[in-house]
Amino acid sequence: MFVARVNKKLAGYLTGVMLILWGVLCILPAIASFLYSEIEFRIFVASSLLYTLLGITLVTLCKNYSLPISKKDGQISVGVLWFSIPMAASLPYMFFPENFSLLNAIFESFSGFTTTGSTVITDLDSVPRGLLLYRALTQWIGGLGFTLLIIAALRNFQSSFTNLFNAEFFSIATQRLYPRLTDTVKRIFVVYILLTISCFVLLCFGDMTIFEALCHSLTTISTGGFTTSNENIGGFSIYSQMIIVIFMLLSAMSYFLVVNLFRGRFAQFFKNEQLRWYLIIIFLTTVLFVIYWTLQDSMSINDRLRGGIFYSVSIISSTGFDLQNFSTGYFVSAVIILLMFVGGCSASSATGLKVIRLIILLRFLKAMLVKNLHPKAVIAVKYNQKSISDENIARIFGFFFLYLALFMMGIFVLCICGNDFQTSMALSIANLGNIGPVVGGYVEGFSYASINVGSQITLIALMLAGRLDIYTFFALFSKSLWSNGK
Repeated sequence: MFVARVNKKLAGYLTGVMLILWGVLCILPAIASFLYSEIEFRIFVASSLLYTLLGITLVTLCKNYSLPISKKDGQISVGVLWFSIPMAASLPYMFFPENFSLLNAIFESFSGFTTTGSTVITDLDSVPRGLLLYRALTQWIGGLGFTLLIIAALRNFQSSFTNLFNAEFFSIATQRLYPRLTDTVKRIFVVYILLTISCFVLLCFGDMTIFEALCHSLTTISTGGFTTSNENIGGFSIYSQMIIVIFMLLSAMSYFLVVNLFRGRFAQFFKNEQLRWYLIIIFLTTVLFVIYWTLQDSMSINDRLRGGIFYSVSIISSTGFDLQNFSTGYFVSAVIILLMFVGGCSASSATGLKVIRLIILLRFLKAMLVKNLHPKAVIAVKYNQKSISDENIARIFGFFFLYLALFMMGIFVLCICGNDFQTSMALSIANLGNIGPVVGGYVEGFSYASINVGSQITLIALMLAGRLDIYTFFALFSKSLWSNGK
């Protein structure tokens, strides 16, 4: 049979564990609703109970899963998690029919967990606080990753974690801070929480309320982009904006670099080649923005610098926060599109092509140009002073091709669905790169609430492809993955 050898109990068990964890977290928006005297707190209490009971049922029924976890099992389990959890978590949205239809609820849920941040809500100021916190939590969990959270919570898989983890965070397979993967994951988990707490505390010293600081700390550290105000980040003080810039910058760095920073290993932190390129790109795009706005002579030098660094970090980190009171113009929009392709560092919550792939692609191109002039030359492509194998270079080129193919396919399908070319291009790269909110900044009058059913389904697929390793996404549609064999 086609799926006879699929480890269905493993996928069911992991889904059950994640549902239990999500059920526990749903208590937080219930508490927020209760404290603000919102009757919607009953929705989150009921949802918490439902997710917890459903999770316990799945764990009980599927506890006799088979080990070890093969590469195929890991890819299937991750695929099931990334489809089933956002689908299940769309339930609370459906109790707010003034904002969400069935498809809108699913769209908002997938947008949250994939940390895209595209929203169908047109008036955030009128949304209950419990629901705003619920949206922020979906991004915080999505930024951390389902498998990372499961590995941090479970102990019984031991060495079988690797294939499960690689299906979602491929680059982590070759970089470990500790001999055991579980120890590395736990350190990352601790750093993720510490960054969230630090961001929350610092935002509380500004003009944000405790609730606003909590929501924005969750969506900043996850590089998600959901906000609580119609004015996005532009409605808050310069202090709050700069705190958010700092933590977007940190959150798009490799988890390993941030862990080394917390451990006081500054030499390893500053010697990292990917980090240097990441900071250089931000610096150069900030300078370009400032020069452009200076030529326009439309704002003060302080505003130019603030806007330049904010948009540079917001886009390359794939967060997508917007200041809204800045006139981007065609040049800034073009640079933003390029930054959407680049994305943040590998092994971070940021998505996109990733800086490390850009470095290796450019170095391989340089090597090929030299080899064209000197055919007998042997030129190694290096990263951090280490040679990159031909297999890894081929994998990077394959990723790059698939990324461009999905981008162009997204434009094609969105145009068929009735969107104009400019909007289709912006939507395709913004949602494939999981940088949804900022689209409204340079497509005049745009709202995700206005797009049709076909466009929403297309964007959901792009969000998933962008959040997962693209190879894992395409593997889910492969017959060989679901048939017999490892």
